[in-house]
Amino acid sequence: MKTQTIQTMMSKTKFVLLAFLVAFSFSCSTEDGNDGAAGPIGPAGSNGADGTDGNANVQTFVFDTSAMSGSAFTLNIPEITQDVINNDVVLGYITTFDAYTHSIPGAVYGGSYLARAYCIPSTYKITYNNWDGSSHSVTAGDYNTAKIIIIESSSTTTGRSVQGKQQIYNELNQAGVDINDYHAVCDYYGIDY
Repeated sequence: MKTQTIQTMMSKTKFVLLAFLVAFSFSCSTEDGNDGAAGPIGPAGSNGADGTDGNANVQTFVFDTSAMSGSAFTLNIPEITQDVINNDVVLGYITTFDAYTHSIPGAVYGGSYLARAYCIPSTYKITYNNWDGSSHSVTAGDYNTAKIIIIESSSTTTGRSVQGKQQIYNELNQAGVDINDYHAVCDYYGIDY
């Protein structure tokens, strides 16, 4: 009799489980229902700390020139447009293998020869000349990097109109910044070396 009770109970359990399975298979759907109403807006978060002020009017370009040799280096800089050439200040610097930074134009390698710069749209060209004007050829590895800084001008300063490049030169001069000193220019504008 005990065996028959267990069998009856097992049959009833199977029947109940089968009934649940059938009920769930008809009641569940794979389709998403409509979204409910949006909940209330949460509390506002706290403001974070202000970041470091940047210089939207200053662009810096660094080129690896360690493999370049000859009497001229040509650097492609699409940001140099005719408008930039006419109105903005473009400063150039070259760094030697021993990490000494020279301004362009200027005397380089202890005054042994000169480096000059020429800008045309999309191009910054550095040429090397002896003091007599003849070309001077440099060897690969003499200069590791060329660093170009473009400083955008605006049309007014301190209430009076000063055009283009002169405004920037005046501002730097009044601040005591030597434009031939790469580090001084970087410090003034907050540019990483």
